[in-house]
Amino acid sequence: MAAKKSDADKAKRSAAAKKAAATRKRRAEAARKASIEAEAKAKRQATAKREAAAKKAAATRRRRAKEKAAEEVAAKRKASAKKAAATRKRNAAAAAKVKAEAALKRKRKASAKKAAATRARKAEEKAAAEAAAKRKATARKGAATRKRRADEKAAAERWAQRQAIAAAKRKAEVEAADAAKRAGIAQVKLVRAGDAAGKSKAKKIRDTTARSAAAEHIEADDSKAELIHEAVKSEGGSDDAKRKAKFHQLWVNGQNPETVEEYAWVREFTSG
Repeated sequence: MAAKKSDADKAKRSAAAKKAAATRKRRAEAARKASIEAEAKAKRQATAKREAAAKKAAATRRRRAKEKAAEEVAAKRKASAKKAAATRKRNAAAAAKVKAEAALKRKRKASAKKAAATRARKAEEKAAAEAAAKRKATARKGAATRKRRADEKAAAERWAQRQAIAAAKRKAEVEAADAAKRAGIAQVKLVRAGDAAGKSKAKKIRDTTARSAAAEHIEADDSKAELIHEAVKSEGGSDDAKRKAKFHQLWVNGQNPETVEEYAWVREFTSG
């Protein structure tokens, strides 16, 4: 009975040992499996992590490439816009330059046209002024000529009118002088040209004469003349007639005699 009990305990212990071994084996297998699964899970997680990192890196690269491409496109667009703006600016500047040159050309043409018109107008005004001045000078010259001729005519008429008076006066003076000579009175008033042939006698006549040297034929007065001491001109010669004619013209215009020769000529002029 005890043996049976011992065998039963032994069998029971053997079964418990088997069960414990099986449990250990099962637990070891479970642990192995758990370890394998954990390792596989870790591998899966690492793979997933790597794949996620790769995906993220790829996405980052794609994003960066896309951003770079966008930046390049933007830069190209900006460069194109800048180039287009520069082209438009250059074209606008060229157009403005052409327009300014055209305006300047029109302005110069207008200025040249205006200057030509001004020159033509001034030339016409100058020609008109010169013509007016010429007409005025001609009219003034004509008036002066008419006045001179009228004065000469009046002087000639006065001279003709006074010739008779002078002739009568000379006749009376000659008669008085002859009477005085006959009476023995020395008197020098009227001097014949032949009586003044010598310088000493001419000077004596000049120093003692009381005759007025005023031009009697042109509003003469009675004031005593101051005679200049000059030598008597010699008679004859080709120049006498010229000087006589020249003095006659001056005498007609109002000049008074200053020399004995000129007094002699005046006596000839007034003696007719």
